[in-house]
Amino acid sequence: MKKIGLLLFVSFLSISCKKDENTILNVSNSTDFKAFSSEYSDKGNFPVKYTCDGAGISPFIQWSGAPTGTTNYAITIHHFPPTGDKHVYMSVFNIGSNIKEFPENATNIGTLGINTVNGKNAYAPPCSQGPGIKTYIITVYALSSAPLITTSANQITMDVLLAAISNKTLAKSEILVNYSRP
Repeated sequence: MKKIGLLLFVSFLSISCKKDENTILNVSNSTDFKAFSSEYSDKGNFPVKYTCDGAGISPFIQWSGAPTGTTNYAITIHHFPPTGDKHVYMSVFNIGSNIKEFPENATNIGTLGINTVNGKNAYAPPCSQGPGIKTYIITVYALSSAPLITTSANQITMDVLLAAISNKTLAKSEILVNYSRP
């Protein structure tokens, strides 16, 4: 019985002390990390100015409570239409840890990946077709290091970015916003 207990303890210890980055990152997740905006609220309405019906500028996004070890941030904006495919409006990474907000219409912060609307390295304003309210997901990721992406800039999709940060994400926070075209 003592041998089984000792074996279980040693197994637990070897798993707990494993130097695998994913294990370390899971231990350091922060529940205090929050994305927010003074321009809209979680589960609230997305202002027209951020859509194709308005100025079409990228939205103001803020965050706080980053976990210890955060050196970079990344942001994605997407939604899933009824067809089920993912529409990506923005993906940006290489945002330094000293930055705590992404201003409206920002073009000089971080590195922009491509959107699925026009395939450009820029924000594409939501312009969803069809009746009814659409929900858009704004996600801010706190990262332990900058993502290593070796593809050319015009091939950095949201999926490429998410793969590159999968073992570097310390925490993430989402804001859900709703918009219905007039």
